[in-house]
Amino acid sequence: MEEKYQKIIEAAKAGGEILRKYFGQDLAIEQKTTPADFFTKADTESERAILDILKKEYPDYNIYSEEDGKTNNGSEYTFIIDPLDGSNNFVVGVPNFSVSIGLMKGDDIEVGVIYQPIIDRIYFAQKGRGAFLNDKKISVSLERDFHKASLSYVASYGHPAEEYGQMMKTLEMLEPKRVFYNWSVAMDFCYIASGKMEGIINNGCEVYDYIAGKLIAKEAGAIVVDFAGNPEKDKKNNQFVIANNQEIVNKLLEIVK
Repeated sequence: MEEKYQKIIEAAKAGGEILRKYFGQDLAIEQKTTPADFFTKADTESERAILDILKKEYPDYNIYSEEDGKTNNGSEYTFIIDPLDGSNNFVVGVPNFSVSIGLMKGDDIEVGVIYQPIIDRIYFAQKGRGAFLNDKKISVSLERDFHKASLSYVASYGHPAEEYGQMMKTLEMLEPKRVFYNWSVAMDFCYIASGKMEGIINNGCEVYDYIAGKLIAKEAGAIVVDFAGNPEKDKKNNQFVIANNQEIVNKLLEIVK
């Protein structure tokens, strides 16, 4: 990654340090939209640590952060930040959560950084430069057999429960190797990028859940199409299929069409 973007990695690690400090503690929970959608002081302090670095290093850039909201400085660059993706995992003591920071340049994704603090894994990508895990280049799985594929279906908090359950049932009945339910959208994209998972149906998640991971997975060789099977015109599109190859993409498109 270019030197001018190294501070983004530093910011993600600063947020992760806060999460490590609070992990395992019994924290007060504040609900947002639904009982499943909440935050703790770990979220807000992680966000503060991230923003302290980004605002100092990139003072003119726009900010869109899950807890702090939007700051429009009129820049062509916008940071999209989730200071704690996988809040429920974090609260119950499951170490599958992360800090996610994406940088948009206009309508395109320029940089993606996702930090898994408990095991100190930093996934990152810059457009056109490949994807990396702790400085080692990563790539998608070569698996083409759907029955040997690991998959995930992710949706927003407001998604109808019946539709969500039907989609999970449909995936299971097609008998892939495994359908994951990880409670951490950002990490699912990292698993695609590092060859540990083959496909994701993303149906309406918030932009800060997927924007960094989408670039990391694409730079690792993943294919991304909208629900009609077309290349995305808008990188902030929140209904898409992403997979390691066209065969898996086609199979997932059969489910959503």
